[in-house]
Amino acid sequence: MANRSAASGVAKAEEIRSRAPRAKIPTFLVETADDDEYDEQADPDFEQDDSEIQSADESDLELVSASSISDDEELGKSSSYSRLSVLVSSPFNRSTADLLLGAHKRFGKFVHKHEVPRKVFHVSIGFITLYLYTQGIQIQRLVVPLFAGFFGVSALDLIRFRSKRFNDLYCAAVGFLMREKEVNSYNGVIWYLLGLALVFVSQKKDVAVMSVLLLSWSDTAASTFGRAFGHLTPKVVGNKSLAGSTAAAITGVLASYLFYGYFIPHYPQVNVNVDLGYVPAKNLLNIHVFSLLAGLIAAVSESIDLFGWDDNFTIPVLSGGFFWVVLKLTGA
Repeated sequence: MANRSAASGVAKAEEIRSRAPRAKIPTFLVETADDDEYDEQADPDFEQDDSEIQSADESDLELVSASSISDDEELGKSSSYSRLSVLVSSPFNRSTADLLLGAHKRFGKFVHKHEVPRKVFHVSIGFITLYLYTQGIQIQRLVVPLFAGFFGVSALDLIRFRSKRFNDLYCAAVGFLMREKEVNSYNGVIWYLLGLALVFVSQKKDVAVMSVLLLSWSDTAASTFGRAFGHLTPKVVGNKSLAGSTAAAITGVLASYLFYGYFIPHYPQVNVNVDLGYVPAKNLLNIHVFSLLAGLIAAVSESIDLFGWDDNFTIPVLSGGFFWVVLKLTGA
């Protein structure tokens, strides 16, 4: 009896999986390898109501429950295995993120596809950095808080990986800033903090600030324009589109003009006795050429996939390294 019921459960699971393609799932509900490459035009079903997907999901699970999980007491582990197999293998249940990230379901494209809250937070770091710059806060004072944040968020991740209840509460609180892959893996904020901390330790003040701006603004521009227009342009490296890389480069140029053309000359008091990396009077490059190079650095740093590491870590570190090379080669 147990074997027949278990076999029936497996058969139902296979039946659900074979019928799955009939249920149209918007591309924006599927985690892609590259967040720059959402192709709306290639996804004719992206307007489908989320409720249809949820109802299809629930009806399929109920079908399995009614047939193969009714004899729980008799099947024991076999029944549990059948339920787990369906939950893991069904195309409707790619990860526990579907259950935990309620904000993604409630706000649909605003949070999940366009990632508006996440991008606003990302961009705000650049403005906060410039504000701290105008207040005379030196980068050395930020190293300890950055490392403290890194270890603190890492500790929270280790706790939530071991406590489903804590993970549920954590995702409910900040799920609107997370991606599904971060539900059961390390938070991108960890790599953000670590990347900035290393740049602040190893680079001069202006290079450190520029690295933050490229991470905060150029990376966001690449993601936004890559998702919107990436399908219209060729790929540059891997899944990176020309549209995204161009947006990163233009944003990097503008960030350089803003920082070196406005903030540094208008706030000279914050750089007294501070050794800056780029000083036009002491460098072979004028601000126009240097800003163009800053745009190139932004595009290249954003495009490089370094061992699959999180770009929140690689972009500031690579940007700082490239700026260091440029300044070494062009310094008077």
